[in-house]
Amino acid sequence: MKNTFAGVVGILILGGVVYAQQVVPNPVADTEVRDNNSVRMRALALERAKRENRDAALSGAVNYRMVGLSEIKDDFEGIQLLQDKIVKTYTTGKKINFQKIGKLSAEIAKRAARMNAKLFEPETDRTGEEEAPVGSGAKSVWDLIIDLDGAIAKFVKSPIFLDEKVVDFEDSRESQAELREVIRLSRNLSGQARSR
Repeated sequence: MKNTFAGVVGILILGGVVYAQQVVPNPVADTEVRDNNSVRMRALALERAKRENRDAALSGAVNYRMVGLSEIKDDFEGIQLLQDKIVKTYTTGKKINFQKIGKLSAEIAKRAARMNAKLFEPETDRTGEEEAPVGSGAKSVWDLIIDLDGAIAKFVKSPIFLDEKVVDFEDSRESQAELREVIRLSRNLSGQARSR
């Protein structure tokens, strides 16, 4: 009977040990799994945040670029329309409205300067050639209108507007010089017309 009792006690102890091993979790293993999941989840969240920020920045850059192109297009078309108004103002009517010509040419200068800033990188070695004062030996208003019309026509036909995907450096430099000539002439015309 002692053997039976010892056998039953042994089985109970062995069963308790086996049961204890099954029920009690291993705290080290659970912590490692939880930490690994936590690190993985933080890494995924960080990667998602980076991707969302990058996508937002790209869409913002695209929107900014589209707004810039839209403004350039408006200025490009506006310069031509304003020049047509100048010619019409000078050639029609009984009396020439020099003040209107001055305002229209000042607007051309403003739009051309804005296009210059958006299309081309600034040149720091420029010494204000566009700001040439209008003196007594300056051209007549009509001569300035003709010169400005020619400069605008030359700029509008520039190769940089033919294929916007490929722009040659020389074409770009030439176009910038043409645009600066438009700025200079329109400022001179504005000053000359307003002084009459």
